[in-house]
Amino acid sequence: MNNLGAILVVCNDEAYASDLIGKLHDKGASVVGPVTQASMALALAAQTSPSMAIVTHPLTGRRDAEELARELHDTWGVRSLVLDEAMPGSQKVGEQPWLPDADELTRLQQVLGTVGAA
Repeated sequence: MNNLGAILVVCNDEAYASDLIGKLHDKGASVVGPVTQASMALALAAQTSPSMAIVTHPLTGRRDAEELARELHDTWGVRSLVLDEAMPGSQKVGEQPWLPDADELTRLQQVLGTVGAA
């Protein structure tokens, strides 16, 4: 995962977040978080300037994952990969401007495919 910079992890599943962070570290990524609330994610983004975020559903607080992804992109230029249920097969892929570019998305999906694997 070269050149990905810092990745903000927003997840309320402690076991999944821990596994994800371990896999990202194994691939050489720097990780910010995890946090469970959009407000904390936005505060961390302001302080750390992550290159991208991985956001899982559901979040605690007032914003949902897609609202957070839009705000991270619109305010700080941070692109996000939104996962529906913290499960690797449930990525929401579409034409949203906040999605990672194709190369970043492929690399993240490779890491996510190993999260939770024995």
